Order: sequence, then C-alpha cells, then structure tokens
Amino acid sequence: MAHQHGAGRIAAAVTGAPGAAVLASLAVPAVLPVAADVRLLIALLAVLPAVATAACLALLARSAVRAWVASALVAAVAAVVLVLA
Repeated sequence: MAHQHGAGRIAAAVTGAPGAAVLASLAVPAVLPVAADVRLLIALLAVLPAVATAACLALLARSAVRAWVASALVAAVAAVVLVLA
C-alpha cells in the first residue's frame, strides 16, 4: 500500500528534520557537566548520525503532518533546552 502525501514527507525529511536534528545535537551537550571543548566535540560527533536518523524517520512517518509535527516538537524541545541552559 502506497503512502499518501509523499511530497510532504520528503519536504519534511529534506528541510525540517535536519534542522531539528542539528538543534537537538546542540542541546544535548549543552546540559552535560563537562568542559566546553568536550561539549563541542560531542555535538560535532552527534550531528551527522542525528541528521541521517531524523531524515529517515521523517520518510517513514505515516503522513506528512506527522513528519512535520515530530520535527517541530524536537526543534521546540531543543530550543527550550538551549534557552534554559
């Protein structure tokens, strides 16, 4: 059975998910109690797998709306963590 709204899921995988993944990969190390250079290293090492995983999960979403909502939710949580950290 073919998925509906393939273009929307592709758009979310190409634009929304990578941005949310980059924000998340910056937010997670921001709360770690380690030196700043170690936090930068963790963020740099985590960003590529996070972007690839986010794009794949957006493509596997049941609909375009779910893909966009998931990307927006991850980005919002990461932004809150970055602001509060």
